[in-house]
Amino acid sequence: MVSKLSFEIDKLMNSQSVWTKSEGFPEPLFIAFNTAVTAWHITDWLWESRQETRALLRKRFKFEFNEWTMSGRDKGLERFQNAVCKDSREIHICREIANASKHMRKRKSDPDVKALAEWLPAIEPAGHVKVGDLVLQLSIYDGEKKWDAVRLFIEAFGYWEQLLREEGLITRDARLPDKIVSP
Repeated sequence: MVSKLSFEIDKLMNSQSVWTKSEGFPEPLFIAFNTAVTAWHITDWLWESRQETRALLRKRFKFEFNEWTMSGRDKGLERFQNAVCKDSREIHICREIANASKHMRKRKSDPDVKALAEWLPAIEPAGHVKVGDLVLQLSIYDGEKKWDAVRLFIEAFGYWEQLLREEGLITRDARLPDKIVSP
């Protein structure tokens, strides 16, 4: 699923461009939402993958749960998710975006986290963009800190990649290749 997150980040980067006004709705908004959902739901996928993985996560994050009952595993998942959010602010923010939009009224929402899409006029020409063309900027606010959405998702990806590597769930050879951009 980490490769799915990488795919979505790449798709988001490639989707951001000039608004032609002929598009029904800006595709990057939907891709950004899907990216946040994927970054968050890696917790579910990882937790459900194998009993041995749950044991590694329990040890890493120092919590207890009952492996042998459904309610015990559910409680363990909740503890794992809370531990990940405490360990990574970027994953916490992805959780807020994924759950707030899914459930509309999340009981414990973080009032500091807000997502914003703005169409801003280009101030310099670049590629097909002319001065004055509207260019989409996706931002995520965490209190006073402003994140570029793509940057936040890249940080979330890095968190998962590091955790999986440190726990021996992926090897260095399994690392996704760097994206090479030809001049």
